[in-house]
Amino acid sequence: MTKDYQTEFLERIERTPTSVSYRFKKPEGFTFTAGQYMLVDLGDELVHPLSLSDCPEETEFIEFTKRMTGSPYCRRLESLTKGKTIIVKGPAGKFTVEVSDDSLVLIAGGIGITPIRSILKSLEKKRVPLCPVILIYGNLNREDIAFRAELENLKLDDYRLVHVLSDATGMENAYQGFINADLLAKEVPDSRSAHYMISGPPVMVTAIKKALATLNIVEERIRTDVFIGYD
Repeated sequence: MTKDYQTEFLERIERTPTSVSYRFKKPEGFTFTAGQYMLVDLGDELVHPLSLSDCPEETEFIEFTKRMTGSPYCRRLESLTKGKTIIVKGPAGKFTVEVSDDSLVLIAGGIGITPIRSILKSLEKKRVPLCPVILIYGNLNREDIAFRAELENLKLDDYRLVHVLSDATGMENAYQGFINADLLAKEVPDSRSAHYMISGPPVMVTAIKKALATLNIVEERIRTDVFIGYD
């Protein structure tokens, strides 16, 4: 059951030229599972669902990361000053990891990395034996990669990161183009037995589900988190 919580703004952290993380004091009693989201109410009917980009083991704050568009919602975010109070409602959502021995393939597009970053950091901090984990992360270019250093240096026993960029200029060992069936077949050798979690804008999620269908991946092995709108 979701609840309303009052929280105080702490700080903003630029992740890329177009995305910013906002941190707030963790409200008393607020708990969540990595991969979930909350409704963030800035007042004046400016309310938006935003995935938590921190993980439950980061206990001093809660954080979401937003692609900045210049919308009224984004302008209100940018006007926040330290100590300003807002309301968050949550947590909600079922885009969470289920324990399995099969490979876990996480596929993110742009700011869709936020719930996946939460999942990966939680797995890292738990320090328990894991199945193989593959992150396939699509972006426009190298400057657009949010959490790049963290993702490239995660301390997981069997973890691999695959960058896919529309423009791979200056980025070694990255695919240029888009995430498609050929790339998935190459990077996920045991593709039919793996579990897939896809997070990103609707067009991207739909395209990847179609690509997985051509590889005969059954629906039961696919979970999605669709980011609708960027207001």
